[in-house]
Amino acid sequence: MASIPTQRPPRVPPAETVEERLRRLEARWKADTQFLSDAKRIVDHPAFQEIISMGKEVVPILLHDLESQPSLWVWALPLITGEDPVPPSDAGNIRKMTDAWLKWGRMKGIR
Repeated sequence: MASIPTQRPPRVPPAETVEERLRRLEARWKADTQFLSDAKRIVDHPAFQEIISMGKEVVPILLHDLESQPSLWVWALPLITGEDPVPPSDAGNIRKMTDAWLKWGRMKGIR
């Protein structure tokens, strides 16, 4: 009796976690914008926009990053959350903006 060869289903790589996807996009965004000084071009970058579109799932990760050092995540957080805890007098000061977002995260129980 002839045997029928069985076909194995194609191996599907595991899906990226939220953090893996964020880090992949972050690496592309940073590589492409590292020498830019134009804030509009930095935030309009497709990878940055895709990070924003990931929604509130990335907020704890971004806040965790801010705990390590101030960064431009302070520009993404208002777009993701619809909130902005930064007083107008601190706008543009990345350190103070970071502090405001970390305080916001603690008040929301996120960090």
